[in-house]
Amino acid sequence: MAQPLVSIVIPVYNGADYLNETIESALAQTYEPIEVIVVNDGSTDGGATAAIAKQFGDRIRYFEKENGGVSTALNLGIEKMRGEWFSWLSHDDLYTPEKIAHQIKLLNRMDSTQKTILSCGTDLIDEVGRPIQRLRKRTKGHYTSDEMFDYLMLEACLSGCALLVPKQAFEEAGMFPTNYRYIQDWVLWVDMALAGYEFLVTTNPYVKSRVHPKQQTKRISDVAPIETRRFFEQLLQRLESPSKQKTVFRAIYRSAAPDVRDELMTRYDGHRLLSYREQRWLQGRSYLYHRALSVYRGVMDLRYR
Repeated sequence: MAQPLVSIVIPVYNGADYLNETIESALAQTYEPIEVIVVNDGSTDGGATAAIAKQFGDRIRYFEKENGGVSTALNLGIEKMRGEWFSWLSHDDLYTPEKIAHQIKLLNRMDSTQKTILSCGTDLIDEVGRPIQRLRKRTKGHYTSDEMFDYLMLEACLSGCALLVPKQAFEEAGMFPTNYRYIQDWVLWVDMALAGYEFLVTTNPYVKSRVHPKQQTKRISDVAPIETRRFFEQLLQRLESPSKQKTVFRAIYRSAAPDVRDELMTRYDGHRLLSYREQRWLQGRSYLYHRALSVYRGVMDLRYR
């Protein structure tokens, strides 16, 4: 059985509240050929984050850098990693002990892993580690690169911490984009799908994703629609396949505000790919989707605020 070295990369910024538990969960993996890399992205907490990381000594590899955002920290970790496979662990999330072992076991059952990315399931926890019960879509199965492109555009993003990614994927599809602050992981998974990578997705929950008031994504959520629009434009400019362009236009109906949608449809001639009837159907579906999402988020915010 092949046992490649797996690099678990933990980017952190002012993460003293949870970093110790997170590193412990990485070191507790039942799969042994691992290295744990912690990248301190210029924390400004008086050395608290650095002190927690340094107490692990040579059990981890520790790097410090000037603050540049999570993408820059992840990219430094990728540059420093010695492993053949990359696994991202946010500084406030946790792995169960079987996470890496489960994914390597799946790899060893496959005929070819040269262009394969694996994803497992996730559970949600609150700031003190208590389970959060939410209705969530759990997708599983083998996705071709085209199928994953459609899924990422029209269904949902994959949790970055649930993935196991071959290092060569970053060489072929690029690193985490530093010009995005909120959707950088979604952008990279789309690029990897476009680079021909297939995805094996399971629902086994080997990641505990923490929901808490200090999350960076909550503080900068207002940039999401701006970045999403920019990414749609970039895709429409670079994609030559009419079928993939059509998928992007369908995603625009699902995700963009009406004024943005209409402007992009006009500028990039989306009407040539979507019939009037399909546009009306997508518009109605988008309205119902966003109404339901708004109600759901309101209920969850009241319950777990």
